[in-house]
Amino acid sequence: MKRTSTNIWARPWPLLVLLLSACASSPPQPGSPSVKPAAEGSDADQMAAAALALWGTNASANGSQALNQIQKATQAAPDRPELLWLHLRLCTEVAGCEPEPIEARLRKLDPGSGTVWLGALSRAQARRDARAEAQILDMMTKAAHFNVYWTTLVAKLSPPLSKTPVGTSVAQPMPAPLTNAMNATIGWLSSLTIPAFRAVTLACDEQHVREPETRARCQQVAQALERSDTTLVEGLGLGIEQRLAIANSGAAMQVMDRIQTLRHQNQAAGTVVAAQVEKDKFAEQMIKLMEQLKKEQDVSRAILRWAGQPLTP
Repeated sequence: MKRTSTNIWARPWPLLVLLLSACASSPPQPGSPSVKPAAEGSDADQMAAAALALWGTNASANGSQALNQIQKATQAAPDRPELLWLHLRLCTEVAGCEPEPIEARLRKLDPGSGTVWLGALSRAQARRDARAEAQILDMMTKAAHFNVYWTTLVAKLSPPLSKTPVGTSVAQPMPAPLTNAMNATIGWLSSLTIPAFRAVTLACDEQHVREPETRARCQQVAQALERSDTTLVEGLGLGIEQRLAIANSGAAMQVMDRIQTLRHQNQAAGTVVAAQVEKDKFAEQMIKLMEQLKKEQDVSRAILRWAGQPLTP
């Protein structure tokens, strides 16, 4: 079985993005089949899927409609942090939307999450407010995790999206609507998630961690990032730890071992996914798995165990 050459540090996509190559399609681009808002009486997942599809197919034209849909979804299901996170990310990406009230709601719903401070950190950096940036990093050091509710969102939004014509912009030789919907969902969620973490990466870059207090804060933030529910964010935390570790030290070697293990699990599980012939049947099984396992890393390990593959390089 040939191993994929994807490098999660050079191209930090979550594992399931490797499904894209397996189904030979790509997320819809502007000009793909038009997306309509969810019908009246739709449930929260249907409205959230419509919001993501509206933004994903044409963010500039559909931004206000996407916000309207996700706002309805969070009103229908106010106790679901994954929908509030999606609302927050869409708000941040659409001009004119004020994210602070959504951040406050998510902070109450998931007080242990460090992701609720990412927007505030970015705004402090934009103002060049070093004092506020330090205070926000302090808040982040207390985070229990930096979850982005990855498996929950993919599992909940892919099925309703599979019932729309936006799952793929490329004709498929064998119809695979659920796989194509997962393709689109994963691509769009990745595009929303990655920019959110640029602020913390900048705050803990090589220049900033030369300052002792910032270095100490970034060490703690890195450990919280490593408790995230997605490979992407755990990898960012390990990258910061690698930057902080003394070269050739025992700590540096331990971090490298963890990086290599995470990279191996990401790539090897992706190879298993890409090798499947019955795409939609496997996609159904993956959704069931994601409904049980709340961390993408656990999904990777479960796939490897199922395939009889080693968990370490």
